[in-house]
Amino acid sequence: MKKIYLLTLLLLTITTNVWAFGQSTIMEEHLSSGKRQGSIPIVDGVQDINLQKNINTVLKEAAKKLGEEAGGQTSISYEVTFNRPSMFSVILKAAGDKTLYKGINIDITSGKECDTKDFFYVKDDFNNLVGDKPYVFSEDGLLLAASEGAAYSEQIPYTALLKYLNIASCARFMTGYKVTEATEGKTLPLKVGNLVSLYLPSNPSTGFDWYMANADKMSGVVGIGNSFFLPINANPNVVGVPGNTIIFFSFDKPGTYKVNFEYKRPWVQQASKTMTYNFTVQ
Repeated sequence: MKKIYLLTLLLLTITTNVWAFGQSTIMEEHLSSGKRQGSIPIVDGVQDINLQKNINTVLKEAAKKLGEEAGGQTSISYEVTFNRPSMFSVILKAAGDKTLYKGINIDITSGKECDTKDFFYVKDDFNNLVGDKPYVFSEDGLLLAASEGAAYSEQIPYTALLKYLNIASCARFMTGYKVTEATEGKTLPLKVGNLVSLYLPSNPSTGFDWYMANADKMSGVVGIGNSFFLPINANPNVVGVPGNTIIFFSFDKPGTYKVNFEYKRPWVQQASKTMTYNFTVQ
């Protein structure tokens, strides 16, 4: 399991005004000039007006270039495939002498297009699935085009990408749930591919930590990573301060699961404490 350090994990809990609403505000701007007709997306309501200007420049320039490449009298349109408070994805379409498509994934927090490495660990297996194909985010997975300009007709579900997720950013585009020790023994209904972040009190400086005990015996459970989180008011210069171990996992198959967790030293077989959580996955 990949160890994700505290500073990276904090990206999960960043709170800014741009995240205050459930979705990004994407408006429609009509085009009616020269050889280009139709509409393009623009954003509004971003706290930093300069970021908003950057985003709209990216969208307008992409639509302009796509229209020029399509040639002739061109009709421009778009489809929003994904919309979250801090990011969104659109597919631009230009129909002229030829029909072309352009997918754009926008990171509202930076005002730029998203970088694959911000969301996924790019390894050989990931490259075999996605490679250099253009893609956009959707609710259920990545939509891929066979090549630049082609339609986005292929889908890779997020369940096929779970082991490549960058934990610090994946909660921005996937549905996730926080679970604590207070609901030990209870059942959480989920959908395949939903993320679970389990927060359990711990003190790794003692050698003890929490481990998923029986995941390797259950097909369908996907361990994604873990981290240690100090209380907000803790002094980072003090050694041995207790906090929370956070275990990230998901499920890639429907079913009923009883997942056990053990608090132990890795070199000792016997656990000092155990916790069990139940999940029904559809």
